[in-house]
Amino acid sequence: SRSTKLILLGAILALSIWGPAVQAGNPGESGMLSLRMGVGAREAAMGETGVASSHGASALFWNPANNVFADFQTELVLQHYNYLSLANQESAAVAHRVGSGVLGFVFSGLYWDSLDRRSEENVGVSEGTFKPYDVSFGASYAHPIGENFGVGATVKLVYEKIDLYTDTGIAFDLFVSHKALVEGLMFGASATNMGSDLNLYGEPFRLPTSFRLGASYIPAVEGFMRRFTFAGEIAFPNDTQEKGHFGIELSIVPELMLRGGTRMNYDNQGWTAGAGFRPIETLSIDYAYENSKIEGFSDGNKFSLTLHW
Repeated sequence: SRSTKLILLGAILALSIWGPAVQAGNPGESGMLSLRMGVGAREAAMGETGVASSHGASALFWNPANNVFADFQTELVLQHYNYLSLANQESAAVAHRVGSGVLGFVFSGLYWDSLDRRSEENVGVSEGTFKPYDVSFGASYAHPIGENFGVGATVKLVYEKIDLYTDTGIAFDLFVSHKALVEGLMFGASATNMGSDLNLYGEPFRLPTSFRLGASYIPAVEGFMRRFTFAGEIAFPNDTQEKGHFGIELSIVPELMLRGGTRMNYDNQGWTAGAGFRPIETLSIDYAYENSKIEGFSDGNKFSLTLHW
């Protein structure tokens, strides 16, 4: 309808205005950084790119607007992520086509290992242990505008608990996807984790808002036979300088994909690699290895299982 198109065009305008206005702050100014941990081992293996290359249930994190161009009816992804051998993230997402749009729900929880509780009075003396955790639950909807544009939005309930301190908030995401006239070329943009401050220990902190611009390309020329996917994007976080993400996927056979990537301008994150296996048409199993530059900490390992029908 005309009113629906006006609302969706308004979302594009809001995203285009907000993006250039992002101002980089200082590290530590934003909290609940688990909201930046992606869903999907495929995207993780490709240098954590996804704003233009993701599709299906994983795209609910990266850019659900991509799903208006994807060929599926319903898709479910389950993920386990071991982070620095200190925490585990469990995620689940489901996307379902409703008419010309796509509805989705995504859950993610990050659970740390036990930490020592210490007071300011008795420095160095343990007073027991506690386990911090973050939880988020989001609902999204994406809709096409014409034949070459898609827009999407997500609203998320977020909750964080650190020892005796807790807080709950609401975050919003906006997304745009564009299918270029050049066959195989896609563009995407996202503005994520916008919302009011959370408050722990009596001091407010910002959500980890970020703006991303990216592109992906699947060559359709003879010789490539759609075997390669190239993806790249630039991220503008609100608490540090801009970051670069680049990745590539090679389809050896329809049942086996190899992936690699890199993350640039990070102090603690390096290259990535992984593979995807599709034993049957309705099932995909993916793995991602994430190199860590932090001495003394383990690298990241991410596993995801996807069901599509």
